[in-house]
Amino acid sequence: MIIDDNYYDVIIVGTGAGGGTIAYKLASTGKKILILERGDFMPLEEQNRSNIDIFQRDRYHAPEQWYDHTGEPFSPQTNYAIGGNTKIYGAALLRRREKDFESVTHQAGISPEW
Repeated sequence: MIIDDNYYDVIIVGTGAGGGTIAYKLASTGKKILILERGDFMPLEEQNRSNIDIFQRDRYHAPEQWYDHTGEPFSPQTNYAIGGNTKIYGAALLRRREKDFESVTHQAGISPEW
């Protein structure tokens, strides 16, 4: 582990859709920015573009188990790589509709609006 005693104006955790987007936006501001990423670069290999390798053979799925609210283990549908899950799902940032930000009534109650 590298100990860094430098001062940063902004620390971004992850280089996925959110982290990568905000890092790009802040790059020209002159702020001192630290980006933390748990994954590594994906090598340019055929398996990194193959749906079978990525989705059926779980090439980049997180190796650990997570636990649901009852304590039951499951394998998370997340991947660790520079670029985050955007490297796996095609780097698509879908535009949300206005109604996507409204409250939603469902069986367990209400999810509040954003």
